Amino acid sequence: MTGLDSTPTPRLYHRAADLPDVAPLLAGEVLYAKPDWLAYCEASAGGRIRHVVLEDAAGRAVAMATYRIVPDENVLSLYDLSSLLPAPPAGDAPGSAGSNAAKEPLRAAKSLVFPNAVGAVSGAHCVLLTDSGADPATRSALRRALVRAVAQHAAQEGCDTVGFLYLRDRDSAQDVAEALGDACAAPFPVAAQMQLAGGWPDFEGYLATLPSPRRNKIRRERKQFLEAGILTRAVPGTVALDEDTARLQLALRRRYGAGGTTASILADYEHLHASVEERVLVFRCEREGRLVGVSLALLDGDHLHVRLAGFDYGALAADFAYFNAVYYEPVRWGIEHGITRYSFGTGTYGAKLARGCRPSLLWGAVLWPAELREAAAAATAERGAALLTSLGLAPASDPPAGADDRIQGAHR
Repeated sequence: MTGLDSTPTPRLYHRAADLPDVAPLLAGEVLYAKPDWLAYCEASAGGRIRHVVLEDAAGRAVAMATYRIVPDENVLSLYDLSSLLPAPPAGDAPGSAGSNAAKEPLRAAKSLVFPNAVGAVSGAHCVLLTDSGADPATRSALRRALVRAVAQHAAQEGCDTVGFLYLRDRDSAQDVAEALGDACAAPFPVAAQMQLAGGWPDFEGYLATLPSPRRNKIRRERKQFLEAGILTRAVPGTVALDEDTARLQLALRRRYGAGGTTASILADYEHLHASVEERVLVFRCEREGRLVGVSLALLDGDHLHVRLAGFDYGALAADFAYFNAVYYEPVRWGIEHGITRYSFGTGTYGAKLARGCRPSLLWGAVLWPAELREAAAAATAERGAALLTSLGLAPASDPPAGADDRIQGAHR
């Protein structure tokens, strides 16, 4: 095997607590690859997380991947491979015979991808670690061996569809695609992690990095927020998470068509408490003692990850609670506490770009069922081109057309 002195031995683990020493693989890695976060992922995914470790002849861990088994569509869209396929065709009224007839082939096509294995963990991150001390050729060979091992273990659990999402560079995605075989679609941009570099002396220092019109707009948003009588408390740990924060979080989910219940959110708080309690930082925005907004962040040294938010929309007016809770209050806290890097996750790219974030492109590679490969390749290429456009980046080429037609053709 090119780049390797001998073939490493793959070993499967169901719990991060049982992993061998993988500390050498974590050099320079972010929070989402670390064992305490992986333990959280195991709990929140209901025992469907798997870890594959490659060990050399001396028993030393030289590579590791984490993936999840996804049995059906009851998973966040970030980790739902079927969400990468074309949306149902528009045009017919909901509930009409035409609408149902048009959607049926798509439903049947999407059902082919389950169960599947997805190389991604909560936080839109791909854990695909290799020995940082190895040369590039060896690391590439380790990635390919690791992906093949994941595919083999996934197949034993009935998963013919295997995808790796949120890879941090195209070279790694290319290694994944090559390891999954000639039938794997070409790697594609799947999302972008939005990063903000800190290190300013104060909030005005942050504003000075932005164009003048945006600086003035943010000052107005801060002014209206404060004049509305909203005060923000930054509280470490999950003690600040309760039924009120869960209710606000659920309100935001429902506003944007996501599912969940208050009980499931409270259970998630318990998982956070059990695994990453010392990393949790909660921003509670209150007016006269009433919670009107919340955001949750995670600390990783001098890196702050802002993960989720919630709002009492009935209690808010033109006070810009969203931007203050999600951006400005975490930035203000970070300035006072030595944060040098902020991560604001994927999505809502326009708002994040406008506030100084820069995109770090994330890649995907998926081995689809044979019936879907042509349509899926077209759909993911089109999706990638649209993402690049939304980020202000020029696509390498025009995306293939006709993805919707080809997905229905798979079941004609």
